[in-house]
Amino acid sequence: MSKISIVLRRDKIEAPYYMDTQIRISTCMDRPENGLIHAMDMLSHNRRHNLTEEKYSQIKSLILGLPDGTPESYDSKLISEEDRLKIVWVSRNSDEVRSLFYDCGELFDLIDGLAD
Repeated sequence: MSKISIVLRRDKIEAPYYMDTQIRISTCMDRPENGLIHAMDMLSHNRRHNLTEEKYSQIKSLILGLPDGTPESYDSKLISEEDRLKIVWVSRNSDEVRSLFYDCGELFDLIDGLAD
C-alpha cells in the first residue's frame, strides 16, 4: 500500500512558492479471521522545497493537466484552493504504483530534478 501527496502553497511570507511532498509505503497483512493487520512502514519520505515562481507554475500545470481520469483511477483526491493545491494518490498494490509513475512520469521527473 502506498500514499503519495503533493502540496503546493503560495501563502507564506518567507517562502512565497512552497511544495511539500510525502511518500509512504506500508505493508499490510490481511487475515480473514482477524481482519486487516498493519505490519510495518517500509518507507516514509518527506521533502520540502522552496520554489521559484516558474517551477511552481510548471508543477501546478502538470498536476492540473493530468490526463482525464488519472487522479480518480488511483483512489486520489485533488483539492484546489486559491493559495493551495493538493493531490493525494493511494494505491493498494505494486501494479497500481507502477502505473501511477508511468502515467505521471513527467510530474515526478520534474519534482525529482529539484533535488539536483
